[in-house]
Amino acid sequence: MGTPRFRLLDATLNPPVLAADEEDAASQALPWVLLEVEAYVAKRENATTAFFETWDRKQIQVTLCPRRPPRVSYLCVHSPDAEIHVEPKILATEDDLVLLRIAIGRQEDVTDNLEYYVYQADDGSGRPALTHLPQPPRPYRFDSSNMGIMRCRTDHCSDDGCRQEFVVAGLSDAPDDYPEGDFVLCLYKSKDKVWTKSIVSLDEQQRRQYGSGFDHDNTKMIAIGGDAGTMGFVDLWRGILFCDVLQEEGEAIPPLRYVPLPVTRPKKKLSGEPRLCRDIAVVDGRLKYVELQLHWKNSVVVRGARLKDGWIAATYSKAATSSLEDTWSKDYEVDSNCMNFKNDPLTKLLPKMFNDEGIPLPPFKRLDVCQPTLSLDHHDNVYFMTKFERQDAKAWVVVVDMKKKVPQAVCPFSAERNTFINFAYMHSRISSHLYPLSLTTSQLMCY
Repeated sequence: MGTPRFRLLDATLNPPVLAADEEDAASQALPWVLLEVEAYVAKRENATTAFFETWDRKQIQVTLCPRRPPRVSYLCVHSPDAEIHVEPKILATEDDLVLLRIAIGRQEDVTDNLEYYVYQADDGSGRPALTHLPQPPRPYRFDSSNMGIMRCRTDHCSDDGCRQEFVVAGLSDAPDDYPEGDFVLCLYKSKDKVWTKSIVSLDEQQRRQYGSGFDHDNTKMIAIGGDAGTMGFVDLWRGILFCDVLQEEGEAIPPLRYVPLPVTRPKKKLSGEPRLCRDIAVVDGRLKYVELQLHWKNSVVVRGARLKDGWIAATYSKAATSSLEDTWSKDYEVDSNCMNFKNDPLTKLLPKMFNDEGIPLPPFKRLDVCQPTLSLDHHDNVYFMTKFERQDAKAWVVVVDMKKKVPQAVCPFSAERNTFINFAYMHSRISSHLYPLSLTTSQLMCY
């Protein structure tokens, strides 16, 4: 068997060109942004550019190019003297932090050169920083489904300023000889600069409740914070494991607490990538959750064929605690077939499909709609990705006000790197930390 050949997509080498009106994103504070999960490999520089020198004196730089939602922001990774053969990937983002995985080196060594980095908008000195992490304990490797990052409350100050600390967590299934409800937790604390590994277990009462039927396949991690440093390991098909990761030295991590996700619409087979139809976030001390389901109908032209016939989405919320007494409440539900598009100028911007007679269909009919993404501000907006066909290189991000049940905005999204509909972007608050740095519009534009 030959060595796998890796090649960057042409689109990865050509980041989106920022339009003139996007200076608005660089001149006003953005409380949050949509951030592509794959970085571009290109030299772009502005005041957010952070640099790092590897052990063999290779230079790496990372730059943030912010754009106001529903446009999608992105990172650019560049090295003048090192080879990059696969797309750098954003694994997690929280507060002013972005956790990245970058492979640098010869093509035949790509799988052995996956390195983890943390990009900080402000490391406490008023400047961005790029920090390299040592490899997690073997044999564990993590990706965006089971790795997260959280800012620690305690900062360490010296004559050089205050160094802001963070913790990175990775969750993996325990070996087969461990009982159901046991997991391996790998932690990296920037204060200590080393990884630790421990077995964490489901609360005994809940272990008895679920018995051998407990199932958890992690798909996202959320930072809740607090003195105990609570993180949520989320199976978007089933529920959340709450874990307190900040313990005093020598103290064991408390048992995990499990909170099921809300019981929603008629259950479907739990398979595939759940992030394409569900999302969760912590907003103003509450957990917000959204679920999307497509409508289907039988084709009258092709026997046995089924056609997409719109969608329905619902949002839920609860206090960001592991208490089962804090139950989920249903906030809003929107059916695309019941939305009022009459006299709405946005209707002209929505992608349109036609029936077999060539007659225009109502909005969202026969369209692929996926990846509902929650807004991170106080608005009740959800951002959906829409395509004509799954393999299309062109997509749109459509913003829907769940409370008013109306579309708010539509923006094209270049999806050459996300054919067949893959998880494409995530929400991030990193943009809210750029402006205390007193950056001007020209300093934030990407050149």
